[in-house]
Amino acid sequence: MTAATRAASLADQLRDAIRSGTYVCGERLVELTLSQQMNVSQNTVRDALYILQAEGWVVKQARRGVFVRDFSPEEAVEVYALWAAVEGLALRWAIPLLTRSSLNGLRRTLKQARTLALTGDVRRSTEAVLALHESIGRLAGRPQTRDLLARLRNQVHLLEVVRHMRAPRTQHAQSAQIMLYEKLVSLMESGAADDAQQLLEYLIKTDAETLLPALNYSKPPRP
Repeated sequence: MTAATRAASLADQLRDAIRSGTYVCGERLVELTLSQQMNVSQNTVRDALYILQAEGWVVKQARRGVFVRDFSPEEAVEVYALWAAVEGLALRWAIPLLTRSSLNGLRRTLKQARTLALTGDVRRSTEAVLALHESIGRLAGRPQTRDLLARLRNQVHLLEVVRHMRAPRTQHAQSAQIMLYEKLVSLMESGAADDAQQLLEYLIKTDAETLLPALNYSKPPRP
């Protein structure tokens, strides 16, 4: 196994741990500790952390080390505002390119999200909803937009982990949200780009508004 392969493999493990909440926003990731826990060299840990930093999962602070990405109120609002704006463009580009196969794929993802919500697994249901967003970015056929959305979505995932740990969505709220996503896919299928973009932006804006109290922010900061 090459050094690059070892680093990529470790990055996968650390990414999964961050996504599951094993490492939380603001937590320091110490190279020596990780190398001992994972039985790898510190160089491998360092290279893995570089990968995660490029993807937006962690940040490196001078003379302090590497931390799981944390967010101020303004940054949280900014992430969701950028997400809505960029994915709104991607949605409009994706609609003329939709095929029966791609629409069926979107509906399968939502069916999985609904099934998970009905079983009470709201966290994994949310991951399925984020997978739907990933599909929209991919279907737009714009590589730069896709890559930008991937980084934003990673940051959204971090914030959703915080939501789940502090004030998780209820099963009812999750199911209600999925109903709106089902409507979104129907609008995409019919080619109603304006209505679809408006609904997408509403869903993301609502996500941001309901997240802020979970982050102990009393009200949304001014953008």
